[in-house]
Amino acid sequence: MDSFAKFHTNHRHRGHGFTDTQSSYRRKHLNLVPDYVKTDASNNQKIENLKTNKGTCACTPADLEYIRDTFNIIPHKDKDCTLGKTGIRLFYNPQTNTFMLQK
Repeated sequence: MDSFAKFHTNHRHRGHGFTDTQSSYRRKHLNLVPDYVKTDASNNQKIENLKTNKGTCACTPADLEYIRDTFNIIPHKDKDCTLGKTGIRLFYNPQTNTFMLQK
């Protein structure tokens, strides 16, 4: 068995090309996140969450603008709308005085 000092000089665990072994990289925390984990900021997160999960959430003016631009739906207080083929329903709640999304 090698001593601790000789173990790290004789056994190389990572090859060249990794960011934490490069001499030019002197960062303490790399914080590398793969692309498939990152969320797309151009999509509305409330609608994306409702596509996969059931629930209800209130709409902000930014959400209503996103719905107008993306789904070409103009929200009306007297009419319920469905957002495309997502199965998400947009309706007005007179008790809270806001538009709601529900799936």
